[in-house]
Amino acid sequence: ATLLSMGDAVITADKDGKVSIVNAVAQKLTGWAQEEAAGKPFHEIFRIYSAAPDEKERNPLNKVLKTGEAVQDQSDLTIMSKWGARIPIEDSASPIRDENGNINGVVFVFRDYTEKKERQARIEYLSLHDQLTGLYNRRFFEEELKRLDTVRNLPLSIIMLDVNGLKLINDAFGHTMGDLVLQRAAIIMNEECRSDDIIARFGGDEFVILLPGTSPEEAERVVKRIYNAFET
Repeated sequence: ATLLSMGDAVITADKDGKVSIVNAVAQKLTGWAQEEAAGKPFHEIFRIYSAAPDEKERNPLNKVLKTGEAVQDQSDLTIMSKWGARIPIEDSASPIRDENGNINGVVFVFRDYTEKKERQARIEYLSLHDQLTGLYNRRFFEEELKRLDTVRNLPLSIIMLDVNGLKLINDAFGHTMGDLVLQRAAIIMNEECRSDDIIARFGGDEFVILLPGTSPEEAERVVKRIYNAFET
């Protein structure tokens, strides 16, 4: 009764790997009803994958049965529902022991990680990007400068730019117009630079572009392209 009423998804399996309980939350996430899942092999009901690029299918039941130890707070995992939907989850798995300490099953507790993962991705994005322009921020630029300052990235060129007259624009037309000018400047720089170049907003009206493997002559050509784009 406790397992069935939990707010997290719960699946239990016996020591032979056959599913015994799938609570309501687990039924919703996996797409398997209790009547359908009971007695089926665990790996058919709870198809779990690493979120790493190789996306290998995992079977935590075997690990718990083999080691007799709980597997706690795993993240960066996804499950595939009965209908083929991929859902990011956090999960833990623990052995079920009888009064003599013998393992006679495993209980899996997991939850939908989608919203939390999206929030974390948003927080990470905001920590590295300028909110107004969407370019990288000063913190990210300084970290990338350290990382790229190696022999294999030489010559390493840096372009510094600032938007002339921003204060005058803000005073005359308001900060909304000044923000639009900065956003337009960011779009132009993105269009005229290469995908490997690091473009960052360094200050109020200041921008910096880091160009690995770029000679001064090549950097000058980038500057000219940016100037021409601003003029048009």
